[in-house]
Amino acid sequence: MFYMTNKLGAWQIGDDSHKGKVQFKIFFPNVKDPQIKNIRVAGDFQNQISTNSDWDFSSGFELTKNPTSEGTFWTYTTENVLQAGFYQYKYYLTFIDGTNRIVSDPCARYGGINNQNAAFVIGGSRPVDNIVNPLKNGRKHLRHLNIYELNIDDFTAEYRVKRAPLEAVTDKLDYIKELGFNAILFMPWTAWKNLLYDWGYEPFLYFAVEYRYANDLDNPSEKISWLKKLVNACHEHDIHVIMDGVYNHVSTDFPYKQMYLNPDDCPYTGVYGGSFPGLQDLDFNNECTNEFIRDVCFYWIDTFKIDGIRFDNTVNYYIAGNPGGLPRLLESIENHIHTKGEVNFSLTLEHINVNAASLTNSTKATSFWDNSLYEYTFNYLWHKKIDSRLLNSLNNQRFLNSIEKIPTLYIGNHDHSQVAWQAGAQENIGSMRWYKTQPYLIALFTATGLPMIQNGAEFAEDYWIPENDEGTGRRIRPRPLRWKLETDGIGTSLKKLYKQIANIRLKYSGLRSANFYPQPWEEWQNTFNSEGYGIDVNRQLLIYHRWGDNENGILQRFIIVLNFSDTDQDVCVPFPENGIWVDLLSDFNNPWTPSISDWKLCFKIGSNWGHVFFK
Repeated sequence: MFYMTNKLGAWQIGDDSHKGKVQFKIFFPNVKDPQIKNIRVAGDFQNQISTNSDWDFSSGFELTKNPTSEGTFWTYTTENVLQAGFYQYKYYLTFIDGTNRIVSDPCARYGGINNQNAAFVIGGSRPVDNIVNPLKNGRKHLRHLNIYELNIDDFTAEYRVKRAPLEAVTDKLDYIKELGFNAILFMPWTAWKNLLYDWGYEPFLYFAVEYRYANDLDNPSEKISWLKKLVNACHEHDIHVIMDGVYNHVSTDFPYKQMYLNPDDCPYTGVYGGSFPGLQDLDFNNECTNEFIRDVCFYWIDTFKIDGIRFDNTVNYYIAGNPGGLPRLLESIENHIHTKGEVNFSLTLEHINVNAASLTNSTKATSFWDNSLYEYTFNYLWHKKIDSRLLNSLNNQRFLNSIEKIPTLYIGNHDHSQVAWQAGAQENIGSMRWYKTQPYLIALFTATGLPMIQNGAEFAEDYWIPENDEGTGRRIRPRPLRWKLETDGIGTSLKKLYKQIANIRLKYSGLRSANFYPQPWEEWQNTFNSEGYGIDVNRQLLIYHRWGDNENGILQRFIIVLNFSDTDQDVCVPFPENGIWVDLLSDFNNPWTPSISDWKLCFKIGSNWGHVFFK
C-alpha cells in the first residue's frame, strides 16, 4: 500500500491526543516531470506555530525535494507542535517558468471545509479507540444478503440536527435490520470538491471522508472516527458494509492534475477505454494510476474493514481483451483479500451493457448490476402491461457460469425516480398508486438474483428526477427521506410487505438458490406453457417454481403466483407436490394452508398482489 505506507498527505507525528507535530508529504512518479521549482504549504495552522498569518502562502513552509528510484518525494515536518484540533491546508507550487498555482493534496485523508482545502487532525480520539470489529456472525456470501442502498445525506437529513451524518446513520440500524436487510450499499462517502449537496460520483480526494458527512459541530476533529464507528456499529448489527467506489473518473479539479505545469502531462489522468462527459477520466495505461487506485481500495478495505465494493461506471475503464484497468484492479483486490485470510468480499460491477454477465464471468467480479427488472417495472407502470421478457429477468443467475457469482437485481436505485412515483406518474399522482409496485417487489425477492432496494422505497418515498439531464447535472438533487411517511396509511401498508418479503428470503435459503422453472423462456411466449407455468401477458399473470435445500439439506419448494392486473382473477396453479402448503404472504397469525390434490390449486388472486406458496 505505497501511498499510505509512505504516509503521503498530512499526518500527525506520534500518538499524543493533545498535541503534536505534523508531516506533509507529496509524491510524483517517474513518468513525467511536473516541472516544479519549489513547494510551500500554508493553512489555518500557520499562526499557531510561527509569527506568520494563517493562509499566507508567501511565507508558507517550504518542502524538501527527495528524488528516489520510485519517484520524487517532497516533505516538510513542522518544527513546533500544534494543539489538538482540525486544520486545513493547501500547497503553493512554483513552476520552473515562474508561474504559481495553489493546489489541494491528492492524498489527504481529510477534506476541508471549503475552497477544495485538504485537512489534517491533531489529537482527537486515537486509532486504538476506534477499532472496527468483524461482522458478528462472519461475512456471508452475497447470495445470502438483502441490500439497502443508502444516501447518507438524504437518509439522515430530517433528524441528524448538528451531528455528523455518518454518526446519525447508526440511529436507524435497528430499523434496517428489522426491515430484513443485512447489507448496506453506501453511496460514495469519498470527498468531493465543495460543500454543496452531491451524490459523490465526482471524487476529488480519494483517501478522504467527505467533510459534509463527517462534520459534527460538537466534535470537529472526529472525522475518520465517525466512519469507523459506523462500520463497527453495522458489524455489531450483523450488517455488511459495501462501499460505492468511483474509479473511472475524477473531478476536473483533481489535485494531481493541477500539480503539473502542463496538466495534460499528469500521468494519472487521460483517456482509457471510454470517457465520461464533463469529468476527468483516469488513465490506466500508466502503472502509477493502477497502483494509486489499488491503494485507494486497500486503504478503505484495511482501515475501515468494509465488506465489499460496488464499482461505478465500469464500462469506461474496461477494454475488451486488455487485462489492465478493471480486470487488474479486481484481481489485485481479490489477491489482497486472500492474503489477509478473508472470504466473501464482494466485488460488484455497474456495467450497464450486454457484456456485463460475460465480464463478471471472466474476471474476479462477484456480481453485476442488472437493469432489466427495473426497466420492465418502469415500463409496466407507465404502459400498464407486463413484458414477456419479465420471466427471464427473474432468472438472471443462468447468465453466470458459477454459483459463486450472483447478479444484483432491483426495481429502483439512486439513478432514477423512485418506483413509487412512477406507479402514479401517468396520472400525476405518484405514490397514490403505490400498490401497483407490490407484485414487482414480490418478484424481486423471489428471483434468482441478489435483491437491492433504494432507501425510502419501503414507505413509498416518491421524488422525481429526469432520466437524462443532458449533461446539466440537474439529476443530482436532494431527496431527503420524509420519515413521517413511514407511519401514514401508504407507508404502513407498503413497509409491511417489504419487511415480510425481505425476511422471507432471509429465512428460507431455498429462495436464495439458482433453481428456477420454467427456463428458458422464449420472448414470443405470451401464455403459460403446457404445464401451466410461465407468463400470460394478456391476463398479466406470472407463475414460476423455485426450490433449493435449506441449511440441513432438506428440500424447500416455492410456487410464486403474481397478478399485475387491476382486477381479481381466477387461476389454476400447478404444484409439484400434493399435500399441505403454506402461503408465506398470508396472515402470520392465521396463515392460508391449502391442501393440494391432483397437483393443482384453483383460487382467486387479488389485483396487484401475489402469493408465495411453500412446502
